[in-house]
Amino acid sequence: MNVIDPSSSQPKWTRKPEARPDEVLEAALDVFAVNGFAATRMDDIAKAAGLSKAAIYLYFPSKDDVFKALVEQRIGVLQAHFDTAAKDQKSDPIAGLRLVARMWATSFHDLRVAALPRIILAEALRFPDLAEFYHRTVIERTQGALVELIQAGIDAGLFRQVEPLLAARALVSPLVFEILRRQAFPAHNVGQPMEVLVEAIFDLFLNGIAAVPSQHVAGVKP
Repeated sequence: MNVIDPSSSQPKWTRKPEARPDEVLEAALDVFAVNGFAATRMDDIAKAAGLSKAAIYLYFPSKDDVFKALVEQRIGVLQAHFDTAAKDQKSDPIAGLRLVARMWATSFHDLRVAALPRIILAEALRFPDLAEFYHRTVIERTQGALVELIQAGIDAGLFRQVEPLLAARALVSPLVFEILRRQAFPAHNVGQPMEVLVEAIFDLFLNGIAAVPSQHVAGVKP
């Protein structure tokens, strides 16, 4: 694993002090993306941010707090959009599900952000409290938005009587796998836009839960 050498880092932030928490998080994202969670030290984050370690502790009491703040800043903020989509699109659950799927996938175009779920999956057993925080902050809220839309589709007669939570996981799982695959094998992503794959996954998902699979479902290619 390539580990960032903090001794080689140069101060990269010159903004006003009130902007420093965001600058610390930006630097921490770079370090976590390369080193993972366990191998990252607060000294590494401080060097990458161009601050002293004591200055980092003014904003974040621990490395756990830095990581949690990153999750809330970069991924957790998406949950508000998912919640809005779930509420606004209940009259058209297919459009709502497509919107959430697209938002979820495109939010991880930045491979540094995509490193956050990868780190959780790789290090959850070593850091159960951090894993539980991620599950509560990201996974449960994302599933909740999808469950609302799937249930709306069932109530409208668009979808079969499936278990909404299991169906939500069935939609998200291939998206997560593709995000991780693209990080692991970047040389094999040529000619495979994420948007195209999202549509393929969504098409298979909708045809799988359609109330009458043999008939065309609105918004799904026959």
